[in-house]
Amino acid sequence: MSSILYRYGSTWYINMTNRCPCRCTFCVRNHVRKLGDADCLWLVNEPTAEEVEAEIRSKAPDADEIVFCGYGEPTERLDDLLEIARWIRANTDARIRLDTNGLGNLVNGRDIVPDLAGVLDAVSISLNAPDPEEYMEVCRPSFGEAAYPALLSFIEEAAASIPDVTVSVVGGSISLESEERCRAMAGSWGVDFRVR
Repeated sequence: MSSILYRYGSTWYINMTNRCPCRCTFCVRNHVRKLGDADCLWLVNEPTAEEVEAEIRSKAPDADEIVFCGYGEPTERLDDLLEIARWIRANTDARIRLDTNGLGNLVNGRDIVPDLAGVLDAVSISLNAPDPEEYMEVCRPSFGEAAYPALLSFIEEAAASIPDVTVSVVGGSISLESEERCRAMAGSWGVDFRVR
């Protein structure tokens, strides 16, 4: 059975889609079917906004934090993400975070950061590489060379408009030197940095 809402540690995660414009070499979905208390994160059908809201009401009405993050890129379903985030804001006290590859502007063909800034408390953005060449090698985006500049623009805009921004890399997927270059980039944007 597919899991729409799952718990990993003390945090609740919404698994809305399996669509993603990247094929990252390190992606956990290439190796396991589930995380945390999920049964399976591979969806048979994408849940409706109402189904997600019902899951939250049933399983996590008192959650401290709810994160849009599953086996796909949440901004592939931007309209539903925004609707669900507004519902969470109106019906719970949970902190709302998005974990994203930062390519949502390309996915949606427009600047989505103003929409996200209106509903999110935090965003974690996968930087994953300090330059376009390494990014292409590690993340293999379907958008090709347009992806890395779009990612950097997304980070810069998010840093200016969303209260809590973190950029991350996956430990072991790039060299320590590349990790440090990514850390320096995060510092230049004034955002947090995490090796996950």
